[in-house]
Amino acid sequence: MCAVAGAVTLSACTGTTPPTVVPAPAPPTPDPPKITCPAPQTAQAVDGGAIAVSYAAPIVTSGQTPVATTCSPAAGSSFTLGQKTVTCTVTDALQRTDTCAFTVTVTSPPKLSTTSFLAFGDSITYGEDGQNSTAPSAAIMSSRFHPAVQVPFSQQYPEDLRKDLAGRYTTQAPSVANKGQPGEAAADSATLTRFANLTSSRAYSVALIMEGSNDIFYGDAANVPLAIAGLQKMVRNAKGLGLKTYLATIPPMNPPACDPVCRGRDAWPLVSGLNDNIRALARDEGVTLVDVYQGFGGDLSLVGADGLHPSAAGYARIADLFFTAIKQSLELPSVSATGVRTLHARTASTQ
Repeated sequence: MCAVAGAVTLSACTGTTPPTVVPAPAPPTPDPPKITCPAPQTAQAVDGGAIAVSYAAPIVTSGQTPVATTCSPAAGSSFTLGQKTVTCTVTDALQRTDTCAFTVTVTSPPKLSTTSFLAFGDSITYGEDGQNSTAPSAAIMSSRFHPAVQVPFSQQYPEDLRKDLAGRYTTQAPSVANKGQPGEAAADSATLTRFANLTSSRAYSVALIMEGSNDIFYGDAANVPLAIAGLQKMVRNAKGLGLKTYLATIPPMNPPACDPVCRGRDAWPLVSGLNDNIRALARDEGVTLVDVYQGFGGDLSLVGADGLHPSAAGYARIADLFFTAIKQSLELPSVSATGVRTLHARTASTQ
């Protein structure tokens, strides 16, 4: 019998060996960090000066935590006109690093190749509200030579267009002269004379033409080719003097609208055919078409209470359609000071 005493252990008495404790294996070292930069960025300066540019944070994978990421210049920094490289670096707890780079390109503010616009047309260009509640008789009210009352200046399509242009082309001062004449028809000889006097003044470099509603006012289909002939003379006059020319279709009419009278009732069946001819004229003469009729999209809420003149929203739609056409055809290409556009990101790694 073995007595357990002092430093003698039970295993010494029994002859057994205690289990061996095996330490856990060390966790594997993670892969080195990997950083991926955002795509190249392009921003447009407002006035040609520096502009703050924000960009997404780079994506980091792997690495021993904690990892630290820095980019220079940092997101939100001011960038001047031209192209600058942003370099981003990630460093993990084992001091391993990876870098990537991408470009930020700041382009010049948008500009037009020319800024002086002539808005020529009838009472729709003039900006008539279609009400004329002070007219002395229903007969005058129903004719195309009715007393003209304009909508507020800010709602007239030429002024609305000017504001659109000024809002985008902030380093220029675009002007849009409202030369609408109520009661005027494209086929009237006086119309071409008035147009030619304006274009020959050399005060304008762009002609915006929208005529024809009065030519079909009384529902006479024979006036359609006469209107097209008058429009062709105006287009050729403008082209001959070197004016950039835009030719618009006329807006739709709403025959049931009769406040104070039904101004669209007789003419509306001829609107579609007249506009088809206007489209063909623009194509044949090589001028820019502004398809106001199509741009209304069949929405008769854009036509006012008399069935002929646009509502406030309709006048705004006309301005938007001209603005889009002008932006597409007269806006100069936007480039950086170096003339360099966006480059592909590059990646480098040190481990």
